[in-house]
Amino acid sequence: MQTTVKELVKQNNEKRKILTSENQKYYENMLVYIRTNALKSERATEEVLLEMLDHLIEAQKEGKSAEDVFGKTPKELAEEIIETLPKETFKDMLDFGFEIAFTLFGWYLAISGLFPLITRQDQTIHLGSVFLSAVCLISSIILLIYFIFRVIKRNAFEDKVTKSKVHWLFGLLFVLLLGIGISVNYFFDPFGPSLTISFMFEFGLGCFFLLAAFLFKKMRESK
Repeated sequence: MQTTVKELVKQNNEKRKILTSENQKYYENMLVYIRTNALKSERATEEVLLEMLDHLIEAQKEGKSAEDVFGKTPKELAEEIIETLPKETFKDMLDFGFEIAFTLFGWYLAISGLFPLITRQDQTIHLGSVFLSAVCLISSIILLIYFIFRVIKRNAFEDKVTKSKVHWLFGLLFVLLLGIGISVNYFFDPFGPSLTISFMFEFGLGCFFLLAAFLFKKMRESK
């Protein structure tokens, strides 16, 4: 039976405890840098990382350091490894995208639907406002994910997190888009065709999205 990606990650987490603090820091910097390439196959990435870790553990038993094994330019080596990794399949990327979207929209709808559920009052929504809100929320999510991966990758081999104007710009854009997405239905005049929905609909839809996200996560981890 093939080892799942979840089990590969678990093995990696356990085996890293064997490393000395110096070797652990060196290896974990490479691990972070390599993992932030979301377009590469998750399984292939974890298999390579575990292979590297096993090799380092054996070398450590012989008194060698991570630099002795992988060299003094870990970033360049990490780039070479990334180049050899196969790309993630379109289906897997789509499934992961749905998992993230369903999780975030699920929590948003479940929380915002609590008040109508408690008061048991039906709601009138305007499709134009809903569409604009959804576009802003999706854009902010994509921007946030890209921003996080960019910062983590850029600082994987740095002792201190560096800040740049680009980082601040992405942060401000994320806050702006997220703020618009959340406030459209509260602070702007509604527009577009109107539709009356049950007081249970928003909360129920949020729970459905969260269940769907959970199932997508289980399918991904079982591969």
